[in-house]
Amino acid sequence: MVNYISNVLETIEGVEYYTDDMNNVYATKGVLPEGEFYPMFIAHTDTVHELVDNIVVEEEMLQKPTTFGRTFTEELNLSLKGYTPQGNPTGIGGDDKCGVFLALELLRELQYVKVGLFVSEETGCHGSRECDVDFLKDVGYAIQFDAPGNHLVTEVCSGIRLYESRGEFINRIIPVFENTMGVSPYQQSHPYTDVSQIKIKGDFSCINFSCGYYNMHTSSEFVVVKDVEDAFNLAVGVVKELGNVKYEYTYVRPTYDYFGQSNLFTEYEDDEEDFDYSDSEYIESENNYFHIFDDEVEIESKKTGDTVCLNIKDMADLYLLIRERLLENEEI
Repeated sequence: MVNYISNVLETIEGVEYYTDDMNNVYATKGVLPEGEFYPMFIAHTDTVHELVDNIVVEEEMLQKPTTFGRTFTEELNLSLKGYTPQGNPTGIGGDDKCGVFLALELLRELQYVKVGLFVSEETGCHGSRECDVDFLKDVGYAIQFDAPGNHLVTEVCSGIRLYESRGEFINRIIPVFENTMGVSPYQQSHPYTDVSQIKIKGDFSCINFSCGYYNMHTSSEFVVVKDVEDAFNLAVGVVKELGNVKYEYTYVRPTYDYFGQSNLFTEYEDDEEDFDYSDSEYIESENNYFHIFDDEVEIESKKTGDTVCLNIKDMADLYLLIRERLLENEEI
């Protein structure tokens, strides 16, 4: 994948790029006037799917499934879906090849832009954890495309607030989002993706958007073409609206739900390290995703995207509450 990206970057005029020891890719286009800052776009190069030597991509008319709090109409949408040469469905890798595609196309489109493409996001954001911080020094704001559907806006990621609530950054973005995507944004908590690591390392506002993939992490994953096109137009519109200025936002560890969606975040004691998902056991049920650590459990609702983090004391309190209710009502 990194070799392919490098070959594409060689064809885009005015782009300089390099890779680090992790195989993260860093690309810059244009030399900014003094005092201005780059917009930066982020995606990850890995997927959860088993490698298929010759994936067959088919165009199909598909209905969007209910995705993180949004139920779509029965309208059929031109979509891309992946199959093995034997005709068995396999994940097409929209999570996050949609984001990679958008980042590369934005390098073609925009005059001044930076792109960071990170490895090993799916196993714990290992690539972005080792991001070259010098690359971030002249970034004004960062945008990742790594969420399903066409309606999600990540406000908190891995318990890390990405931008000031109701601040200038998001207030200028929302009208562009609504006009471009054709829906109101669902501002949500994302369990983890690379933008959380960039927020820790940078003093600028960050955000993560939907980019048109559905049924993520399953063999029935597919990509809706129009949603990807809309995401591209969203990125161009946001850059036009925000310009080449810096939207400062200093990273602060949260201790409670920042935006009223009943999400609970564990209070952190360590000021340097964030969740390491590689140290957790991952379980998926019909309605939820679970990351199980030694002393806490993080639960994400598939339906709404809400995330709850319970430490040992929380779980003990919950057990006692349930036990009390059971004793009060023998019919339960």
